[in-house]
Amino acid sequence: METIHDFFKIELLNNNLKAILKKNKDFEDEVTLEDLHKVLRERGIVNGINENVLIDIVNGQISLPAVIAEGLPPVEGKSAYLKPVYYHQDKDKSEGNGNDLFKDLKEIIVIPSVVSGDVVGLKVEKEDGKNGIDVLGQEIKVKPSRDFTLRPGKNTKISEDGLRVISLIDGQISPEKKVIHVFPSYEVNGDLDMKVGNIDFVGNVNIRGGVPSGFKVVAKGDIRVHGTVEGAELTAGGSIFIQQGIVAQGKGSIKAKGNLHTSFINQGNIQVDGDLNVNQSILHSQIDALGYVYCKGGRGNIVGGNISAGQGIEVNEAGNSMNTPTVFYVGVSQQVIEKERDYKKSILESESELQKLSLLFDTIKKKEQLGALSQKERILKLRVRHTIEETTALMENKKEKLLDLHDLLDSQPNAAIKIYKNVFPNTDIFFGKYRRKVLTNHQKIVFKLAKSEIRLEHL
Repeated sequence: METIHDFFKIELLNNNLKAILKKNKDFEDEVTLEDLHKVLRERGIVNGINENVLIDIVNGQISLPAVIAEGLPPVEGKSAYLKPVYYHQDKDKSEGNGNDLFKDLKEIIVIPSVVSGDVVGLKVEKEDGKNGIDVLGQEIKVKPSRDFTLRPGKNTKISEDGLRVISLIDGQISPEKKVIHVFPSYEVNGDLDMKVGNIDFVGNVNIRGGVPSGFKVVAKGDIRVHGTVEGAELTAGGSIFIQQGIVAQGKGSIKAKGNLHTSFINQGNIQVDGDLNVNQSILHSQIDALGYVYCKGGRGNIVGGNISAGQGIEVNEAGNSMNTPTVFYVGVSQQVIEKERDYKKSILESESELQKLSLLFDTIKKKEQLGALSQKERILKLRVRHTIEETTALMENKKEKLLDLHDLLDSQPNAAIKIYKNVFPNTDIFFGKYRRKVLTNHQKIVFKLAKSEIRLEHL
């Protein structure tokens, strides 16, 4: 004997946030509201039921399929973040979230100086999200928003309210994700040559010309190069900006703890902890970025080489009509694994060191309670206290970096490769251990990993 379920079925979509009633075959008798409620109950749908739609279905005013229930989607919160404050030449404040600075490579090569007392960063406090509930009555929990304690960087202090970063010197800012430094600047008025030699500076380095092959530039802060970088070695504790591009011929290396911005890369060896932003082309290069790789300005093509990005890749064209082998990697890289291991090791070492220092400090305090300390013992007490403060700050900094790394790992299931124009054959796509080889030309597509399979979807 046929039942109501033989005539209707319910499909759940969007992680059970939407229920659609479909018709298997015509129902000979009249459908009642109770019939539909029975179907809903037995399917377990108890939330977000649209009674008006059900009534319209019964009255024949709506044809199937129809959305009969919708849950309440979760509202993601926003974690606290640090927003740099940039000053234009006229000293007007220009506040941005960091990415605002990187709109035009010509503009970001020269960063105006700040003076002692300037506010160079603002903490934007977290916003909590709201849990949702699906049509089955199940709560959809949002990830808790993260807070962080604003800490001073090099040559900066934190305001009493804990929300502003203030410069202690005249210099140029070098922002990181959760700390802002102000460094003095070293200027080279032209190309780097034998008269200047290699550079190792504890601040920002600004080279108004190019950097030829064989030279080394090391900066604690940012490196800005107005010309071309050839097969040289550049290492920055902050970000690197190269206006005229990189022509490395497979030599040298460029490493940045922050981001790298440049016009093009030809046969470069690049490693960045942040994002790689390229205006025009990446050709036959070895790229390893923990964040995103963006190459979608101008032609925006990536041809040849190996491109690895922790969070995703966006490009206009991948490969070329000559079917040059081009490889994309998205997800956990060896660099991420090594960093996680190093942070955990450093935290354990700091915890062990703090235990020893705390025991020594307690011993000194007990002795102090029994009588006056000698001058040498008083000096030792001050040194131990200072070392405890420094070690604690270092440990907390490593813990925050480890949490940031875990955020990166958590975001990887959502990582994607977006290709806005063409992807050519002989392009290999890797998501961790999963591989997909492109055999035919595709246009305007995105590659995602879903259920242990690399899927292709149209943009």
